[in-house]
Amino acid sequence: MKFDPGEREEPPYIQEFLTSKWNVTASLGAAALAVLMSFPYGLPGFVFVGTAYAAVEGLALLYVPGMSTFRYAVRRKYATLRYQAQVDSLLKELGDRNECDPSSKRMRVYLQTLDRIDALERMVKSQTCALSVEDIDRLKDVTRDYLARWLAIVSANERQSQLSKKEIADRLRSVEEQLEATTGERERRQLLQARKDYQRLMESSSRLSSRMFAIEAAMVSMPDIIEEVFQQAVSMPMATDASARLRESVDRLAIEENLEADISEELDTIGVHVPSPAVAKAAAAPLPRPTAQAMK
Repeated sequence: MKFDPGEREEPPYIQEFLTSKWNVTASLGAAALAVLMSFPYGLPGFVFVGTAYAAVEGLALLYVPGMSTFRYAVRRKYATLRYQAQVDSLLKELGDRNECDPSSKRMRVYLQTLDRIDALERMVKSQTCALSVEDIDRLKDVTRDYLARWLAIVSANERQSQLSKKEIADRLRSVEEQLEATTGERERRQLLQARKDYQRLMESSSRLSSRMFAIEAAMVSMPDIIEEVFQQAVSMPMATDASARLRESVDRLAIEENLEADISEELDTIGVHVPSPAVAKAAAAPLPRPTAQAMK
């Protein structure tokens, strides 16, 4: 199944159960057993095994797809697919703009953060640090947001180089001059609309320039957050407050989400679409881990 970077849909739990490795293995085993039973007992032996397996499969089909643990695992799988689709889409956009050179500073920083997260993920799997799987997801979100901010900066600079403030101001002045010399009602309506559009472009360009400084500042802080978490995990691997400190560090970036939404709107205004990190995060987020009470 192909995923859109921002797609949000309920996973097909029944399909995931039917195509799971366990179920496929059980089906093949039951088929093999039915064939073996048909040699000494003939068709009745084959039918008996087939009927017994169908009954067990039917019960499992009614129960397993509704289990909170199974749904959590499926949601994590689909969240991972969506996350990877978002990252691949962002890297493709950056690559199309010749921004993915491994020797560039931003790409070196991105690759280094991935190495740090891979090391932390191995520590989590081996249970040698107090971080959780959800904590690793938060760190991966940071790397995806880093790419989104990078693309926003590149796209804005690209667009502003194509259409400078001076050019917009010259066009606006030309429209105003034509407006003064035009008396026809239809022509004036068109010129008034053109003036309004150019004024909006001027305002958006000015707001965007100032807000891009905040995005650049956030980009600089992101690798520092991951490095801080990595150093804490290495120096104090079993610290009980590791997750709390990670959440505190990541929550610092959440302050910028409203600003990033505004910037995405400004970029849309000048003809550039960049996915908002906050929207991407919501689309890729799995359900919370089921509690012991929910599993009963």
